[in-house]
Amino acid sequence: MGLNMSVLVKLPCMDILARPITVAPLASRPGDAAYAGRGYYDTREQDVVGEDNSVIVDQQTFLDVRDAEFAVVPQQGDLIDIPADGGVPAEGRFEVVSASPDGGGLTTLVLRAVLGARP
Repeated sequence: MGLNMSVLVKLPCMDILARPITVAPLASRPGDAAYAGRGYYDTREQDVVGEDNSVIVDQQTFLDVRDAEFAVVPQQGDLIDIPADGGVPAEGRFEVVSASPDGGGLTTLVLRAVLGARP
């Protein structure tokens, strides 16, 4: 019998680390209204190697969401708003660039900031 990673590991992590989000489901549920959810927001360093072996350090912004908390998991083309949460400032509005499920109940959404959107 397998372990339910979504309930045993990812739910407690989300209970501690997640922050509120608002999803505008432009691609995943066209025509539906925006709705609330939660996710773990972070930015990680990403090295990009050029043809001449030079390395440029960039960043990748992402949001992890627990699949069980969404009727339809956000997907490429949806918009995500990350408002202020207590003492944590707002991050702003993002477009989902890609969505990658991990096979254990979590999907990582790679985000791109929407220019001109408020933080």
